[in-house]
Amino acid sequence: MSGIPFWKQAEEHQLFWRKKENILVGQNGTQNGRTREYILPNEEWLQGVWEEIRDQLERYIEANAIQVNTGKHNLKSSWTQCANIFIPFKYNPHMKSMLVSFLKRELDVNISSINRVELEYEAPGKSAPGPLLGERGGMRGSGQTSPDTAILFTCTDGKCGIYLIENKYTEHHFYGCSAARKTITNAHSLQGLCPNPNPERCYNMQSLVNNTNTNCHQSVWGRRYWEILEYHMNKSALSDLPFCPAKNDGYQLFRQQALAQGIADIGLFDYVISGVAYDERNVELIACLSNLGFADFRRDWPNLYNVNSKVIFHCFSHQNLVSWVTRSRSSYINSWGKYINERYGYK
Repeated sequence: MSGIPFWKQAEEHQLFWRKKENILVGQNGTQNGRTREYILPNEEWLQGVWEEIRDQLERYIEANAIQVNTGKHNLKSSWTQCANIFIPFKYNPHMKSMLVSFLKRELDVNISSINRVELEYEAPGKSAPGPLLGERGGMRGSGQTSPDTAILFTCTDGKCGIYLIENKYTEHHFYGCSAARKTITNAHSLQGLCPNPNPERCYNMQSLVNNTNTNCHQSVWGRRYWEILEYHMNKSALSDLPFCPAKNDGYQLFRQQALAQGIADIGLFDYVISGVAYDERNVELIACLSNLGFADFRRDWPNLYNVNSKVIFHCFSHQNLVSWVTRSRSSYINSWGKYINERYGYK
């Protein structure tokens, strides 16, 4: 399928999978005003979730007051994919054991146990996005920086850590800054936030480096991203950029980095990791920051930060995770692996 964009490959695979599984034949859903065969009726979104975890997922969402992504009924939804892949690690001991071994290899950290696996993670108290990042009025899954997945772990020496993960399936970037334009959303207006009178500031990196408080409109809004990250930035590398790394396609990476750094500065964890779980076929995502001079975000994003930062940036592919975990002989894992591999075309 060389030359076909990954989102199109995924779309064709999801249509094939839906037909093969005979799911709600002839019942198509709508998203953003468009009806498509790869979109389920909104009320039937759980048909796109592995059957073994549907009840657990529903109870988890309700108990934690999570605002589920509005595109969850789209078979290409990265939110639903995230639930399919990571929720089993929350509940099944065999899955947790395999995740321990996977992360030990990936992070080179002697992890002994997985304490928690969370979707749309929100830390408690002063580590929550409101007080920490200045993101007011949001909730888990909407209007605030809530990593798609968080893995909390303990090591053999008693140290502990947290891994904040942005999960991507077919998206080809990490979205653009909500404050980098003159028009803003209704949600921002309702919060009393003012439009950016001069988005051209986003291109003046030297001025931004010298004074983020007045030259970044997110700072004007009271968001503390730059305040948290400023001491930890490689200002030479930052000054060489053609525009702010959050402006066009790196906004989610930037916000999650700020959240991770803020959590690291508070000092509750010995290890704080921020990263991305992605499909290795999604070359558009991997190269999405090329306009910044980053040919591969996995390799180049950490260059923006200096040795003062205690945050580790690390990414892994879904394929590598699934391949490692399904080495287990657990019947539960074998069933999960069969579903995931068929659902997303990993084998």
